[in-house]
Amino acid sequence: VCLLVDVIRASSSLVTIVERGASRILVAGDVESARQAAASWDDVVLAGEEEGLAPAGFDYGNSPVELARAQLRGRPVVFVTTNGTAAIRAVKGAGAVLVAAMRNGAAVCREAWQESTARGDDLAVVCAGREGAFSIDDAYCAGYLADALLTHGSADLTDGAIAALRLYRSEPDALAIFSQSAAARNVVRLGLTDDLAYCAQRDVSEVVPRLGRELYLVEEAVTTRRLDASPRGTAK
Repeated sequence: VCLLVDVIRASSSLVTIVERGASRILVAGDVESARQAAASWDDVVLAGEEEGLAPAGFDYGNSPVELARAQLRGRPVVFVTTNGTAAIRAVKGAGAVLVAAMRNGAAVCREAWQESTARGDDLAVVCAGREGAFSIDDAYCAGYLADALLTHGSADLTDGAIAALRLYRSEPDALAIFSQSAAARNVVRLGLTDDLAYCAQRDVSEVVPRLGRELYLVEEAVTTRRLDASPRGTAK
């Protein structure tokens, strides 16, 4: 059972998109495949980022603050980001893939613990990182998730989990840690500073985006027509 973290900002945005009532989220591998998928369907929302900002023709970027105001109810959303969606696709073979953030930590850990207990499977917190490198914001969120998971029972922790847990327990202010990260510096540079405080909020959502339930790989969704919308040229 995999908890996927890209706290600044993809996993926070995905939680928000589900909160806003999107019918499905289609995870694309790149901007062009996202555009192609969106062109095949009516009433689809394109959201995501390339180098931090919404690509040309997209309805929304990867700002969870912006997405929290978006009209998404009943509409499928095609979503792509530099790090987060690539990480989701990388772990697609796991028994269960749950999107985790500070915002939904208690809820996602509760579901993950129940799932792993029922399956008899291990739990893994996977950090998307930043361009293949370590990111302190994801590590802090992973520590928070480890702490929340341990409220459900005992577990053998890897060295990485212990380090993340100690980082989390050393600083109660998530925003203070997040603000030091490379991801945060990029968000500030783009003029989206409000996203940081939004991503740092903890346990404010009961939403748990799950691959195969709220989330689908874009190619699978298009092939199987797993959208609550109609392809272009067909009757609704």
